[in-house]
Amino acid sequence: MNKLVLSTVITPEVQGDEQFFARKARGKDFEGLMDPIIGFDHFELKHDIFGPHPHAGMSAISYVFENSAPYHSVDSRGNNIVITPGSLLWTYAGKGVVHSEFPVPDGATVEGLQLFVNIPASKKQEDPKSVFIDKTAIPEITDEGVRVRVVCGESGKTVNKIETPDSLTLLHIFLEAGKEFSHLLPAQWSGTVLAVEGYFDFMTNQTTIELEEGMVIAMAESDFEEPLKFIGITNCELILISGKPLHEQLFSKGAMVMDSEEALANAGESYKNGKMGFIEMDGETRKIIHPVS
Repeated sequence: MNKLVLSTVITPEVQGDEQFFARKARGKDFEGLMDPIIGFDHFELKHDIFGPHPHAGMSAISYVFENSAPYHSVDSRGNNIVITPGSLLWTYAGKGVVHSEFPVPDGATVEGLQLFVNIPASKKQEDPKSVFIDKTAIPEITDEGVRVRVVCGESGKTVNKIETPDSLTLLHIFLEAGKEFSHLLPAQWSGTVLAVEGYFDFMTNQTTIELEEGMVIAMAESDFEEPLKFIGITNCELILISGKPLHEQLFSKGAMVMDSEEALANAGESYKNGKMGFIEMDGETRKIIHPVS
């Protein structure tokens, strides 16, 4: 029976400038223990830095922090959603979609988590879809000095009832100094912890590790339910992401992630040929060009 395997602790460097900067964690740096997470950015952004761009074969999840400006998302399938502070938009790209995300208003600071999740090879040619989880639909676990937002998935008896394209648990955890929170990681699931702010002890059955702002650790491979405990050393904030690994090889270019070189080349051709649609920019106006058949 396999026991829990933990990665080394990594503190990704902050990259960017005052218009956009982020800590970028990528699964390839964590010994495969993030799977199905491809990677994530903890970011701050003030303008539409990236413009319209394609996604395919994966999910792009935008979780906007409560202290953030709103984040507006438009895609080539006609979805037009303002991600309000504390809310989440799950863009399941499937066979391909073009989207654009930008602060409201331009120049305001958006802070959040951009999460990239692999989807099974058998589902990579499905039609794209979007799921919006409004902040009012996010349940919380509260106790003295403890607040946990169950952004998606579940923890203990607290379940977010919004159905997502794939099973994933995302917890945003706030602890005062000396307070603690525990979560059971399902058997054979992976877990990834990002320290957003402050200091805390992270405890498993095997070890205790002190984490501080910017640090990331991943874990997986246990055949048992694994108790994870977080104890605030200072007032602190962290994110726990967990999901079931796919154990599939990745071939990627930009934000297209497929299961073979051939599938990746085909996705590139689909984008060039308009099969994912497009978003034309005219100043700050975005015109949706729907996919061709």
